[in-house]
Order: sequence, then C-alpha cells, then structure tokens
Amino acid sequence: MKLQTIKEREIKLSIPVEEKLTKRMDVFYNPEMKFDRDLSEVIVKILKPKKICDLFCASGVRGLRYASILEDSEVVLNDKNPRVVEFARKNAELNKLKVRIENKDANKLVLEERFDFIDIDPFGSPIYFLDSAAKSIRIGGTVAITATDTAPLCGTSPLTSLRRYGIKSLRTDFSKEIGLRILISAAIRNFAKYDLAFKPIFSYYQRHYFRIFGKIERGAGRADKLLKQFSYFSYCQKCGWRKEGISEKCEFCGRKTNLIQEIYLGNFASKEFCNQILKEIGGSTEIDKILPPKVKETGTHISSLIRRVRDEQNFPLYFDIHKLCKLNKKQPKKMVILLEKLEGKRTHFSETGIKTKKNLEDILESLS
Repeated sequence: MKLQTIKEREIKLSIPVEEKLTKRMDVFYNPEMKFDRDLSEVIVKILKPKKICDLFCASGVRGLRYASILEDSEVVLNDKNPRVVEFARKNAELNKLKVRIENKDANKLVLEERFDFIDIDPFGSPIYFLDSAAKSIRIGGTVAITATDTAPLCGTSPLTSLRRYGIKSLRTDFSKEIGLRILISAAIRNFAKYDLAFKPIFSYYQRHYFRIFGKIERGAGRADKLLKQFSYFSYCQKCGWRKEGISEKCEFCGRKTNLIQEIYLGNFASKEFCNQILKEIGGSTEIDKILPPKVKETGTHISSLIRRVRDEQNFPLYFDIHKLCKLNKKQPKKMVILLEKLEGKRTHFSETGIKTKKNLEDILESLS
C-alpha cells in the first residue's frame, strides 16, 4: 500500500494514497470533516474533559487533535477495524502523543469505562450507540454526536427516520432544521430513559451531516424539563403555513395539513456557550491566528457560524424565503430588507432562510 504524509493543523498523518475521497479512504481520513474537527477542538478546549473517548477514531486525527491541546487528559482512540487501529497507532507515534489505542466494538468499550467526553462520529446513524453512551458518560460530561444519514432525517426517507429515530420526517421548507431537531429529540429521549438530561449546548448542520453537543445532567426533573419542550407541529406543503400543535386544516389556504410527531422545539444551542466559543477563538478579528480563515465546504468563518447559531435561538423554525415565494407565486426581495421588516435573523441552515416570530401572512405581505 502506498502511503502519504499530510498535515492537519499541527498533526501529521500517514494515510493511504487515493486520487479522490472514497468510502474506503473515508475510513482513514475525511478532509470534508476538517471544519467539524476545527470547531470540535475549540469546544473540547473550553470543556477541558479529563477523560475523552474518540469512539470511531479512523486515522486518529480527531482524538490526536484533542490530545495535543489537553496534555493532562486521558484520550482513548478506538476503532473496531484492526487495520485502521494500526494507522491510528502509527499516527500517535508520528506525533509523539500519549494516547490509549483500543480495538473494540464501540458499545463494548464504553460499557467498560466511564468518560467525561464521548465523541460519536460513525459512518451513518449514531442511534445504535446512544444507550451505551448514556451508561458510560459521567455526570457533567458531554456527548458529541454526528449523523451523516441526512436523507432520512430531512424527509427523503421518512419511514427510515421513524424506524431509527422514532419520528417520521417530512419534506418542508425547513427540512434541515427538522433533521437536526429529530436527532436532538432522539438523544434527549434516549438519555431520559436513564433519568439523565441531554441538554444541547451547541448544534449545527453542514451540507452532509448534523452535529450536536449535549451536556449531561442527572435527574428525572431535568430530563422532564426538556421533554416538556416537545410538541406536535402542523405544516401545509401547499403554501408553507405552519403552527406548533395539532391543526388538521391549514389556516391560510384551507388545505389538509401534515403532522410532524412530537419533536423538540427548544433551543438547540446555548447562547452563553456560543459566546464562550467566540471568546476562545478571539472573534472574527483574530480567528486566523487559530484556525484557517475560510472553510472549503461552507466558504465562511467559524465565527460567522457561531454567531448565526447563537442569534437564531429563541425563534421558531426558519422560513425558506425562496421556497415560500415559489409556493405562493411571489418574488424574493433582498434579505436585508426582509430582516428589517420581519424583525428577523439569518439562519445557518440556509442562505435563503430567515428566523422570525412573524407568521406566514406577514412574510407574504412583506414580499408584496
């Protein structure tokens, strides 16, 4: 096998040579997830967990980056694939970083030990590992969860979503936010079974994955507080009207509505924690000193994403202006004008999306 040595930030990696990213190479190193690794490193630096588990370590880059910034923490890199584990071991030696390498089934490993931070980043759905994580995470610890099965979560395969996550997804003009909230809902319900609260501190969507970070608190009361933020959601696919709760008939066009099962409608990020992240990276003025100024997959600064996620909390689900215009035969207007008229905020889910507390009628009037 021909190998190449690459570098991600300060971490050197020995990986197989491939002309392009394939599923086989994805096992070793996925450059498209660099944005997430950059952001996750900042979050871990803030949290300072004493014992970390990178449950699906692949090349080891994620866990090695954690180890490089937390010298006093124990970092465990695990993967079931023995071939992959050898690469992780060699990369740890290459960077002279002290980590523990394990070659175990993911569920078996976390059931054997207790951790302060568990990173669940599998290929596909993370749902199969949440029960074990709930039994392994220490109180006050954090569980980071990545889901790459965006098609089921966003409404393309609603029955798959129902089967995996317990909620039937639906195609809407805000499908990306529905997908994120389905993932959060599944996590909250899973941890609640053990009288634990999975409290979202930061969550976001990128073009091929969802990522959520939850702080774990003990107590049925805390878990119930999150469950009280679940509700049914009614949506009209004809005009884009929506309303929290059960409404069989659209109040705007009179058509029959679609019902989204009870889903978490609370904040998916903590504004306070978002500010901590911004403080850590020095805002937009000093971000170049810590992280690359632009990320290929989004073309934006990490600080810009953090600000958008922070500012869109305490708002209902977003409206996609272009899709609403298409449904209601309207012409889009400049976003800056709409934001002012609707007292809204931009959303990180879509460049044509807007967060506002105004209703559909107000939005369509602003487009007239």
